[in-house]
Amino acid sequence: MTTDPDTAPDPRDRRGTLGLDSEGGWQIRFERRLRHPLDRVWQALVDPRQRAGWLPGVTLEARAGGVVVFDFGDEGRAEGEVLAVEPPHRLEHTWRWPGEPPATVRWELTGDATGTTLVLLHRPVRREPAVDYAVGWHAMLDALADLLGGAGAGEAASDYERLYALYRGDEADDRPPRHVRYKRLG
Repeated sequence: MTTDPDTAPDPRDRRGTLGLDSEGGWQIRFERRLRHPLDRVWQALVDPRQRAGWLPGVTLEARAGGVVVFDFGDEGRAEGEVLAVEPPHRLEHTWRWPGEPPATVRWELTGDATGTTLVLLHRPVRREPAVDYAVGWHAMLDALADLLGGAGAGEAASDYERLYALYRGDEADDRPPRHVRYKRLG
């Protein structure tokens, strides 16, 4: 684990970071290394049929002004609007969860000869729901990796109890949660 915000995490470490930006606002950041070409990862994000395999219940119209809906059934629903699309590198949208201040989610993809680095940034968030959001993003990004690796829809299963323990900081494997102070990105 690193606490330096400008140093990429170990690629085997799938944990996200919960931390404060330079202005004191809470944010969530994930960086995942995927062994798949940039265009393949981009299509999994923007193509509704592919996205349904790892983000069921999500509508994301990949165009500026497009509708964004994350429908989690009884757990709630986040809505938003697409702010920016720069294929195949960036997609940014608003996130409005009932009772919470508006936030922004940015998906950044960078490809090279061995795969794609995906960075997901969700900010600002209040400290209280940050753990819930981090658990959800962690599970969704695991499902994306599973889908890209050939698992069918619904085959991925996350251990939510373990993820909550990890992000609350009571994980039994002695790894601390990744809480860091880092400067505002972009």
